[in-house]
Amino acid sequence: MCGINGVFQLASGSTHLGDAVAAMNKKLAHRGPDDNGIWINETHGLGLGQTRLSILDLSSAGHQPMHDFEAKNTIVFNGEIFNFQILNQKFLKDEAFNSHSDTETILKLYRKFGLDMLQHLNGMFAFALWDASKEELILARDRSGKKPLYFTEMNGNFSFSSELKALFELPWIKKEIDDKVLYDFLTYNTVATPNTMFKGIEKFKPGHYMIVTKDGVKAYESFNDLKHKNLKFSSEKELEDLVFNKLEESVRLRMISDVPVGAFLSGGVDSSAIVALMRDNTPNEIKTFTVGFENQPNYNELQYADKIAKRYNTNHFIKEVTPKDLLDFIPKITDIYDEPQADTTAIPIYFISQLAKEENIKVVLNGDGPDELFSGYSNYERYVKTYQYFKLAKKAPKFAKGLANSFVDKIKPDSPLSEMTNRLYNQQDFYWPGAGGMKEGVKNKIISSHFKNRVYGHSSYNYVKQLKQDYHQFLDGHPFDYINWLCYSGYRQAVTEKFLFRADRLGMAHSIEARSPFLNHEMVQLALSIPGEYKIKNGVNKYILKKSLERILPNDILYRNKMGFNLPIREWAKETIYNGVKDNIVQFNRDTNLFNLAEVNAQLKSLKEGNDQYTNTIWTIYFLINWYKKWF
Repeated sequence: MCGINGVFQLASGSTHLGDAVAAMNKKLAHRGPDDNGIWINETHGLGLGQTRLSILDLSSAGHQPMHDFEAKNTIVFNGEIFNFQILNQKFLKDEAFNSHSDTETILKLYRKFGLDMLQHLNGMFAFALWDASKEELILARDRSGKKPLYFTEMNGNFSFSSELKALFELPWIKKEIDDKVLYDFLTYNTVATPNTMFKGIEKFKPGHYMIVTKDGVKAYESFNDLKHKNLKFSSEKELEDLVFNKLEESVRLRMISDVPVGAFLSGGVDSSAIVALMRDNTPNEIKTFTVGFENQPNYNELQYADKIAKRYNTNHFIKEVTPKDLLDFIPKITDIYDEPQADTTAIPIYFISQLAKEENIKVVLNGDGPDELFSGYSNYERYVKTYQYFKLAKKAPKFAKGLANSFVDKIKPDSPLSEMTNRLYNQQDFYWPGAGGMKEGVKNKIISSHFKNRVYGHSSYNYVKQLKQDYHQFLDGHPFDYINWLCYSGYRQAVTEKFLFRADRLGMAHSIEARSPFLNHEMVQLALSIPGEYKIKNGVNKYILKKSLERILPNDILYRNKMGFNLPIREWAKETIYNGVKDNIVQFNRDTNLFNLAEVNAQLKSLKEGNDQYTNTIWTIYFLINWYKKWF
């Protein structure tokens, strides 16, 4: 895990590349506290920088930027290639290596295969590689988007970085809010790729590569081969074995490291399975980490984590978060998040990463992904059932749907039912992946008429339509499966845009690399190709995964009620959130003209009187205010 940066001058200019890249590196020191390097090619107007967290080949031989002196190519690389040793044996037996770093493997594979080498990489990565013979800069990002990458072309320069805050160090970068992205953020609480909150700056698409020349971006295309595949299995037991064996392989690959590997252990199914498989792969000490909340039993799974730690003989560490810890941390989140994400469930990741750092662990495995890939949420089952009624209601005449929408909007304007009748009337999908922020009815009451005019004609539903189109492309002619639509969209939205973002930022705030075995791209393809009937069966969510894990986990872990990795924001921070909005909303609105102040104040009043239904809306506003103050 590292930070990468670069500036490619597309036109002759006065930019001092060394100073520009050094400033970017300094801003990403937290991503790579062990080493940093800069390479300047004045002839071609190119500067590359990297900050290093040493995990593979801790010696100076792993220093970056790294050069292939034979081909005269140079790379800066962030992430890990988990199958690099396999690739060395398969394709590079006759090569002489100067290190045992996976970075060198990429350089040699590129010399051998060119861009086709991307198909061979199993890992999490973002890199920039200078091809000296073609005079081209190649950038690429892994299939799930585990490693971040941003880019922009401004003022005659193509610039890129692992984090936005490094780009902001460049004097020619303009920070201007994209109103349409802000409008969508209020619905989803995240910013969807390829957008950022800043006009002219983009998130690099997962599973894509880019070629940049002096003429600008020459190509920007997908290398992701994620498609629905026909699985061959003759029995449920055979399908269980397919799932288990792929997970076992994924964990084994992700334990490759020259430093100790720990694990985040919540005590739920997914993290418990990871720890069990880690123990099968090493006799050495495994450090596990979990978070609890002081005097909040409804948010704690400590006893289950303790049970798994004892069963698999790990050295287990617990951080009990107090109200003071939470309140001290909340203002820091906008320093860490240069891109807004108003997801309170992310906050425990900060404390568990802090705990791992204190115990000198740099690499941890986590259980991100299977709830989305295997349908682990109880509301997925509710969506499937409710969708059948929604389909019937879609056949009603438009005037009838309009009457129903008007009636519900009058008696329950902020309710989920109001949201459903509104979608029905507007001929929209029943399910909006990741729409955990403001309901559309609430949003359109709370934003100002001025802001509505600025985004006139734009709909947050566009994101759902695009995801649906992508899902049909993934199906590649296979029949539509509603459960797998929920899983696919959950993977694309919650996993890529939310979980991986928070794991990267909150982990790297403590120089912690998080690895996600369930998000091995082969595991993702397998999971999304399993028929939905094996994911919700006999009233059991995540059915086939749980059946596959019966061989290593006890039933009271596998089949207990799911809690989730949440925190007591309502119990501990409601007053802080309330005061933060009340004291700052007027100035914020002078700057942005975003909100209808009367509606915000009405929701604040309702929250103060004990109505918790507006906690999430007020939290979103609170986060946005603090984020804006930090970055503008």
